Amino acid sequence: MSVAAAVFLILCLATLWWATRPSSVGVRHTLFVFVWLCAALTATLVTFSLFPSSTADGTMFGVTLGGAGAFVLLVWTAALRAGNRAADRDKREATAARKAAPADSPRPTVIGRQETHWYRLRRTAGPGRRWVGIITGDVRRVTTADAWVNSENTDLMMSRIHDFSMSGIIRYEGSRRDVSGRVLNDVIADALAAAVRERRPVTPGIAIVTSAGELAQTHGVRMIIHSAAVEGQPGSGYRPIRDLDQAVHHALKAAEHPVLPDGTSIAPASVVLFPLAGAGTAGGDLDEIARTLLLAAVDYLTRSSAAAPERILFLAYTDAELTACRRVLDICPDVIGRQPAPS
Repeated sequence: MSVAAAVFLILCLATLWWATRPSSVGVRHTLFVFVWLCAALTATLVTFSLFPSSTADGTMFGVTLGGAGAFVLLVWTAALRAGNRAADRDKREATAARKAAPADSPRPTVIGRQETHWYRLRRTAGPGRRWVGIITGDVRRVTTADAWVNSENTDLMMSRIHDFSMSGIIRYEGSRRDVSGRVLNDVIADALAAAVRERRPVTPGIAIVTSAGELAQTHGVRMIIHSAAVEGQPGSGYRPIRDLDQAVHHALKAAEHPVLPDGTSIAPASVVLFPLAGAGTAGGDLDEIARTLLLAAVDYLTRSSAAAPERILFLAYTDAELTACRRVLDICPDVIGRQPAPS
């Protein structure tokens, strides 16, 4: 019995280490369920080996358990409830701290210059090096990515061209216009509408690839990856979808095997540009979104195949966004600290 207890203890500690790694964002809660189960089994084996006459009773799903089984159930459910309460309390305290921030605290400042901060991954599944970077400033100045991710709602209906959003900018810059700037052909929005048709709303997190319209000529963009990263609710506006990390994975998978709505396959993207989806008009927490998106990208490149993008860029429009992104990557164990620009 002592050997079994040791095995479960090792499993508990190994899974706990895995769950606390930055790349475990999105599956952490599932891992902790297994951690607490191993801890419960370890405690049960130790207790009943030292005190073989111990007794316990419990009921689960209408079934009454006794002895060691009831003790496992008791410890496991108690640990899960305590963990859930702690997570809820942490979330409430973080929200309260943001609301209690001084009203005169510095507002985010738009970054006027374009700089790129590169971080190289320590290891990748495929050959060659992979990089994650942060590029600052206005997206309309970015000419180094051949695929742009458009953070879109689950209806996949693009913003109006005058809206200050990634969707609105992509829609206008990708359209064909006359010399006065008037839109003559709404290229990207029409292509997306034709691809979705009557299938709205779509599943949160999915990605659809369309052409880049005029962005191909002006910015060197070969494809737009429309990611259903936010969802709307009447009277409440938009909010980030629950599994933003999955939206990153779907978008990168689409960049790896891009297929246009008419069925035409095009070459995989080598550099993909992401906005901080959900941190704008959707009102998501900037630090949480940056952590989720960047670590999901790191995780994808760590496990990816040879066809995966070589570089992934995240757009930081303000100094607050840059700080949030750098805070994530500076402590991520799967990347090497800031590096010179890849050749």
